[in-house]
Amino acid sequence: TKKKTTRIYSDVVVSDEPQPIGRLIFHLPDPNPLPLHAENILGLCRGSRRSIDPAATYVGCAFNYGPQFIEGMAQYRWGHNLQGKGRNAVGKADDKIEEDPQAMAKCQRSAFGGSYYGINYSDLPGYDDEAVALSVALAGPGRGSSRISVVRVGESPMEWGERLLMNSGVLGWMDPACGNVLRTMARQRLGPPVVAECGVLEDGDEMET
Repeated sequence: TKKKTTRIYSDVVVSDEPQPIGRLIFHLPDPNPLPLHAENILGLCRGSRRSIDPAATYVGCAFNYGPQFIEGMAQYRWGHNLQGKGRNAVGKADDKIEEDPQAMAKCQRSAFGGSYYGINYSDLPGYDDEAVALSVALAGPGRGSSRISVVRVGESPMEWGERLLMNSGVLGWMDPACGNVLRTMARQRLGPPVVAECGVLEDGDEMET
């Protein structure tokens, strides 16, 4: 069968550098197993609340930067976190997003003695090679907020794998064509990657499932 997806994009730069890193594109299936979180991400990418809340966007936000987020350093953890500005695009801007418990139970995934939620990792395109998940925190810092994570599950060492997704919700995946852009972002040591522009590619996509 075919499943419709909505594509979002982030154009990534390093401040004061003339050459942009490039565009990252992510696919979110519609319907999404975590609909409130997906709606929030789409709203922040569209900037649907910016007229009343200028902070309800990812534009101008930096990915976390340091040894944990630079590939090639011993502390690298195979993921990149974008905190946003702490304002949500659904519900009250500063309230934590809470999914329906029954919906959560339906998309709970067990792995290595723990759990994650949302899309099953094995359903991601290229899951056995270079699959990159787009996830949100469901516990701990950043839970229910504007924070998103780009998690390089497929490229991580075997002992990491799905453990990288624990206590998070998988909303979608990175377009495989953007792999080189993400690797450039992960390996550069010029400074924090910043979202210069973001949005939704409204033409959508059809994916085989």
